[in-house]
Amino acid sequence: MSTKRTNIDAITKQKALAAEMEWAKVELLIETLETRKRDCLDIHEIPVWSIRDVVRHAFESGYREGLHTGYRQGRTDAAREVRGGAGREAPAGPRNPEIPTDATT
Repeated sequence: MSTKRTNIDAITKQKALAAEMEWAKVELLIETLETRKRDCLDIHEIPVWSIRDVVRHAFESGYREGLHTGYRQGRTDAAREVRGGAGREAPAGPRNPEIPTDATT
């Protein structure tokens, strides 16, 4: 008999995603982001500047989150290689084994 443990990281990510979705609703002037299965409720006319702002916000949020969750390590490796001089190569594989190494995927 196994009990399912609540992953704190997953809870934090879910709360952050909910906050971002709420921000997007306000920015895009949309009542809900849920599908309601009616064109008149689900299809919206949105100006390009609002779309641009949402994309920029999503990118910046992801970038900031990446800096705090370990992607900064890759930048540290690159800086170390530069300080180490010419001839040193970057590690061949990704730090995260879940990232596919095949370029075709």
